[in-house]
Amino acid sequence: MFYFDRILRFSIFVLACISAVYGQRVSSLRPDISVDSVLKVKFGASKLALDPISKHLFYTTSDGKIYEVFEASQTDSLRFTANDHGLSRLQGLCFLDSTMYLAGNIWYSTTGIGMIMKGKLQEDGSRIWTTIVLTEAYPTSSSTGDHGFTALNVDPSHQFLFFSGGSRTSFGEVETNNGNYPGMREQALTSKIYRVPIDAENLYWPNDSSFLANSGYVFAEGTRNAYDMAWNAQNHLFAVDNAGDRDDPEELNWIQEGKHYGFPWRIGGNTNPLLNPTYDASQDPLINHLNGAYLAGRFNADPNFPPIPAGIQFSEPLRNFGNAADYFKDESTGQIKRASGEGTSVQTFTPHRSPLGLIIDRDSLMMGVYKGKSFVMSFMPGGDSTGFTPLSPWGSPCPFVDSSRELVMMDIQYDDVLADYTIHSANVATGFYLPVDVEQIGNTLYIIENNGVLWKLDFPVGTTEPPICYAAGLIVYPNPFSTSCSVYYPNPSNESRVIRLYASNGQLAFESEGFIDSTYELLKASIAKGSYTLVLQAGEEILARQKVIIY
Repeated sequence: MFYFDRILRFSIFVLACISAVYGQRVSSLRPDISVDSVLKVKFGASKLALDPISKHLFYTTSDGKIYEVFEASQTDSLRFTANDHGLSRLQGLCFLDSTMYLAGNIWYSTTGIGMIMKGKLQEDGSRIWTTIVLTEAYPTSSSTGDHGFTALNVDPSHQFLFFSGGSRTSFGEVETNNGNYPGMREQALTSKIYRVPIDAENLYWPNDSSFLANSGYVFAEGTRNAYDMAWNAQNHLFAVDNAGDRDDPEELNWIQEGKHYGFPWRIGGNTNPLLNPTYDASQDPLINHLNGAYLAGRFNADPNFPPIPAGIQFSEPLRNFGNAADYFKDESTGQIKRASGEGTSVQTFTPHRSPLGLIIDRDSLMMGVYKGKSFVMSFMPGGDSTGFTPLSPWGSPCPFVDSSRELVMMDIQYDDVLADYTIHSANVATGFYLPVDVEQIGNTLYIIENNGVLWKLDFPVGTTEPPICYAAGLIVYPNPFSTSCSVYYPNPSNESRVIRLYASNGQLAFESEGFIDSTYELLKASIAKGSYTLVLQAGEEILARQKVIIY
């Protein structure tokens, strides 16, 4: 009866979504952002990119179709299919000058081939297609953990293509593909970030660890499903990555050459419990007992789970201090907490959000408080405390408590104290359903849904700067400042706190006396001009941190 009720509720909501697809269900949470629908897109939309030659948007569908968007007439036109470029599973799209680049796979019943293709534009609008990378057929799995080639991206120097080779497992478990591959887990070609020269052609990659280790094509390892990547103004590469069926946080990583990002031993800042040969999933606070993977026994103790390789050091996901997408479960109790409400952080997003559509305003084309900021979407709609939502086409697991239907704006700043980037986040628009990608054109963001609408969000062209509260309860305003700013953080327990400013070299530049008021007036006084990390602390506990600039 329980499952029938869920199916019934899901059916009702699907009908509601279909009937409302042209309605203005997406709305802005900020008075200076406007939202409009452009057109209803085709089923299975997967990637969105701007063609620099035609100045038109193009989008792909997962079955290999490529459409050109004509915004003025609110129409689209089919331009290419899998018969043209060969990719029956298409998950990556980008442009450089007149060349279109594609990433994806040819998927068979028990094997898959990874492919990177390029299509050179001809005068008649057709394209000549050339293979950049073709892999040996490698074993697939029968689970939802089989991710394939995605996240195609050109580096800022226009010398290299970067892309993701996703995992074939959900959390490093054995995936036999219905018994065809006894004991098989990840493969040589899976769970990596690759880099190839932009002018490469006809590369053939065997499914061989020794070949890949010596090829120079592997840029980083230990990513599960880095579905989207973007570069910041410092030419640093970032990638979003989602976790498996356990309630581990989803990730945003700073991708650096030669680094390992933990999968399958570390996921969302947590250690994979299957490393414990006596693991009992029934006692794990981060396992939802309504989860299909749990009910199927896929979380059973795994005494043959591979140990962490000797000498390896993992790079951890970025810390999100809130106040958006920042829920997590306490590993000891299973209690749902919010990082910004706890004065802590999560690495990086609420579990099961499936982050994608990462965009960074690296050229500072936006204005005011949006200038230089980053944005991310979430594919899965949020649910109740168990993670269930009738809006999900797959049932649980879904984000718990977090609605997950927002466009999240992130202030990604390098933290000199942590020697890493950190995030402060805020929701700026809501109401999306299964969004898959975002493209920026000037001060406008275009957001495409998997089975819905292409949306247009216009950001302000002026310099009006209404304040944004990034951490729940924390307001530093004005920021930047020249004389003073107010630091507000509620203090219902009247505990003594201190404020410290750390300079870019990590040295302490200012420390306040202890105070209990909710508002502290920070005066420039003898503090030198510059960029600082403001840390609000009570005893040993860091309550909040924020970048401040004194000019």
